[in-house]
Amino acid sequence: MKVQRLPWLALAATAVVAAVPAAAGQAVIGRTIDTSVEGPVVRPAARQGAPNILVWVIDDTGFGQLSSYGGLVDTPNIDRVAAMGLRYSNYHSTPICSASRASLLTGRNSHEVHVGGHSAMAIGFPGQDALVPRSAGTIAENLRQAGYETFAVGKWDHLPPRDASAAGPFTYWPSGQGFDRFYGFLSYDADNFAPLLWSDHSPAPLPADPAYHLSSDMADRAIAMIGARQAAGGARAPFFLYWATGAGHSPHHAPDEWLARYRGKFDEGWDVARERILARQKALGLVPANAELPPRPEGMKPWAELSADERRLYARAMEAFAAQLAHADHEFGRILDVLEAQGELDNTIIVVTSDNGASGEGAVSGTYSEQLMANGRFATVDENLAHIDEWGRRGTYPLYPVGWAVAGDTPFRYYKQTAFEGGIHVPLIVAWRRGIAAHGEVRRQYAHISDVMPTLLEAAGVRPAAIVNGVRQQPISGTSLTYSFADADAPDAKKVQYYEMYGNRSIWADGWKAVMPHRLQTWDFKKQPPITDQGWQLFDQRRDFNELHDLAAQNPRKLAELQRLFDREARKYNVYPLTNTGAAQRLMAAKAERRLAETGGLFRYQGRVSRIPEALAPPIHTHSFTMTMAVDPGQRGNGTLMAMGGRFGGLGLYLREGVPILALRTMDGKLSRLAAPGRLTGKSEIGLRFDRIGPEEARATISVDGKDVATSPFQGALSVFLFSGNETFDIGSDPGTTVLDGIDAPFPFDGKIGETSFVVSSPQR
Repeated sequence: MKVQRLPWLALAATAVVAAVPAAAGQAVIGRTIDTSVEGPVVRPAARQGAPNILVWVIDDTGFGQLSSYGGLVDTPNIDRVAAMGLRYSNYHSTPICSASRASLLTGRNSHEVHVGGHSAMAIGFPGQDALVPRSAGTIAENLRQAGYETFAVGKWDHLPPRDASAAGPFTYWPSGQGFDRFYGFLSYDADNFAPLLWSDHSPAPLPADPAYHLSSDMADRAIAMIGARQAAGGARAPFFLYWATGAGHSPHHAPDEWLARYRGKFDEGWDVARERILARQKALGLVPANAELPPRPEGMKPWAELSADERRLYARAMEAFAAQLAHADHEFGRILDVLEAQGELDNTIIVVTSDNGASGEGAVSGTYSEQLMANGRFATVDENLAHIDEWGRRGTYPLYPVGWAVAGDTPFRYYKQTAFEGGIHVPLIVAWRRGIAAHGEVRRQYAHISDVMPTLLEAAGVRPAAIVNGVRQQPISGTSLTYSFADADAPDAKKVQYYEMYGNRSIWADGWKAVMPHRLQTWDFKKQPPITDQGWQLFDQRRDFNELHDLAAQNPRKLAELQRLFDREARKYNVYPLTNTGAAQRLMAAKAERRLAETGGLFRYQGRVSRIPEALAPPIHTHSFTMTMAVDPGQRGNGTLMAMGGRFGGLGLYLREGVPILALRTMDGKLSRLAAPGRLTGKSEIGLRFDRIGPEEARATISVDGKDVATSPFQGALSVFLFSGNETFDIGSDPGTTVLDGIDAPFPFDGKIGETSFVVSSPQR
C-alpha cells in the first residue's frame, strides 16, 4: 500500500517505498517514516467500569466509639456508609499505627514487611527496621499499574524517621510506595492547628486562615485531587484515595464550635458510658445478647470514686476527643457529597477502619501535653486543671485518661499497644453500592488488616502484579474478604493470625486465642518487665469472644499447641527477636552515641536549612552543646536563627530588633528566656553554650564575637527523648509552633546566615 504523507514531508523524499502490511492494531516499522505506519499508543488503563476506591484510616479509635458501632460520638457520615454496606464485627488491626498502615497497604503481616513496631523506634532487625521491602508492593502500586490514579492524603508514619526530610531518599515516602500525589505529615501525630505538612516532596506552607484545622485541610486536598481528574476531559480514570486523618490520635484538637457541641455530654462518666455502649452494640447485633463487660484494668478507678475535679477534668478530655472525631466525620461527609454530585458514589468502594484500639497513653489522669508522656512524665490532676479551659484548643496537646480508652474499646479488655482484643479489635466498614448487594448488614467472619489489600484488588478485578518496579513480589499473606460480601454465614477463610508489639503478643487459630500480657501500662516507658513465657492466658473465643475466662490452667495442652503455633508464625514472619520499648530505646540511644563518636560531635550547616527531623538533627534536645553562627543582621535584625521543637517543648535562638534571645520550653510547656544586653551592630559571630546539668537543670550562655554577654541557669523538665514528632530542626525559620511567644511562625530571619556549627557532648552528671 502507499503511505499517505503530509505535503511538507514530500520534500524529504524523492520516492515512495511500499511498507510491509501489518496486523491490525500494530505499527509498521520501515527504514524511514515514509515507509512506516503509526500504531496505537497503548497506556495502562483501567478496565471499563472499574470502581473508585476510598479508604479512610481513622487513628486510635476503638470498637465502641463510632455511632454505627454503638459509640457515643455522633458520626452520621460513617453511619451513612455503614447503611449502604457491611459492618464487620470480628476484624482486627495490629496494636499500633505504623505497623497497621504498613500491613494494610501491602497486604502482608507487619513484621513481614519490616514494621513490627513503630517506625520511630526502628532498630536493626528484619522485622523492625521500617524498610518496607520492594518485594511487598502496595495496593497503590498494583492499582497504578492497572490504570488507577493514586492519592495519599494525611498521616504517613511508617517510614524511617531519618528519611523524613526534603533530602530523601524517597523510597519509603508515598511516591516510592505507589502514590501519584501526597499531601500530609510524616509523623505519628500532628498539631491540628499548626501541622508540618508536605506536598509530594516539598514543604507545604499552611493557609493564612485563623480558623485552620487539619481535618478540613485534608478534605479540601482530597476533593481537589479527585476533581483534578476532569482536567483532561473525557472519561475519568478511577482513583484510589488513601485518606489517613490524624483525627482520633492526640492531640485531641477541634474547632470551638465542635467542642461546644459536646459540652456536658460525658458528665455521667466512663462506667455509665460502657453500659450504654454495650446496650447499643447488642441492639445493633454486633455482640452476643448475653455479652458482659470485662473488669476495669489496674489504674482505672470507678467514676463514682473520683473527686469532683477529676470528674470535671476527665469529662472535658473526652469532649475534646469526641469533637475531633465528629468534626472529621463531617469533613468525610464533604468528600462523599462531592462523589455523589459527580455521579461516582455508587461505583466507589468505601472502606472505613481504625489502625488500632483506643489509646491508653494518656495514663491515669490524661495529659494536657502528649510530649510529657513521650519523655516519661505524667501530668497531675492539678497540672491538667490549669489547662481545662483551653483543652482541645491551640494551647494544649491533649490526650484523655486511660478510662476513656477502656470505654472506647467496649466490650473488650485493655487498649492500644496490647494484644488483647481492646488493642486490636476495631471497626471495619465496607460499602460499594454497585458491587455489594447487602446493605446495612453485619459480617462476623474473622478478618485482619492485611486482608484489606487482597479484598480491594479482587473487588476491583485487579490481579496482583507478579513484578512491581522490576522486583518479583512475595506472596500476599492477607485473605480476601469478598467471599463474605454475599454470604453472612460463610465460614472463616482465615485460620491463623498472630499479634506482637514490644513483647505483648497473642495468637488466634480456629476460634482459640492465647495471649501473653507483657506490658499493660503502655504509657510508662520506665516499666520494662523482662520478656518471659510465664503467664500466657487462653480463651475459647467461640464461647468467650471478649476474653473474660482464662482456660490456661484447665487446658494446658491447647495452650501449648498455640504457643508452638506462635513460635512457628514468629519465625516465619520476622517477629523475633522480641524486644521491650526500653530495649529499642537503648539500641537507638547507642546508635546516636556511635554517631556522635564517629563525627566527633561536630555538625556543620551553611546558610538556612529547613524541616530536618530530630532523627537527623544534632541532638541538642538531649545533650549539651556549643553552637557558633555567622550572622549579618541587616537593617532590622528580626527572625529565627535556630530552633528545634516548639510551644510544647523546644529550644530556639532568635533576634528581636537585633537583640539575641534564647528561648527554652521545658516539657511542661513553660517558657524561659535569656536575652543579650544589646543589639548586634553588624556582621557578628553569635555563640550559644547549653550545659545540661541534670534532668531538670541546665545553664546557658550567649556570646557575641567570642565574648560572653549573658548567662543564666534554667530549671524545669528537660527533654530526654524528643521535643515533638510534629516539630523539626531549622536554621533561619521556626515552622510549626514557635518556641518563643509573641511571634508568628515561621518567623523567618530577615538577615543573612553564614556557617553554623554545633559541637555536641554528653550531658554533665
